[in-house]
Amino acid sequence: MDKQQFTAAATAAFTRFGTTAHKAIDLYREGGERLAALAGERWDSAYAQAKAQLDAETRKNAKHARDVFAGYYERGLALSADGAGIVVDTVVGAWISGIERVGTFKHAKA
Repeated sequence: MDKQQFTAAATAAFTRFGTTAHKAIDLYREGGERLAALAGERWDSAYAQAKAQLDAETRKNAKHARDVFAGYYERGLALSADGAGIVVDTVVGAWISGIERVGTFKHAKA
C-alpha cells in the first residue's frame, strides 16, 4: 500500500467514524426527546388526577414548573447533542487534516 492509498483509506475510515458518531448523536437526541414526551405525559396525568385537590395558585405553579423543567431539559439535551456534534466534527477534521499532511511529507534521504 503506497502513501496515497493509505491516505485515502485512512480518510475514508475517519469519515465513516464521523458519520457513525453523528448517527449515534441523533439517536441520543431522539431518545431524549422521547423521554421528555413520556415525562410530560406522566406529569400531565398526575396533574389531571390531583387538579381537583389543588387551589388555583398551586395549579398555576405546577403548570409553570412543568414548563420550566421541560424548557431546561430541552435546552440541556440540545446543548449536549449539539456540543457532541461539534466535538465529532472537530476531531474528525483534525484527524483527516493530520493524515493528509502526513501524506504530503516526503521521506528525507539519510
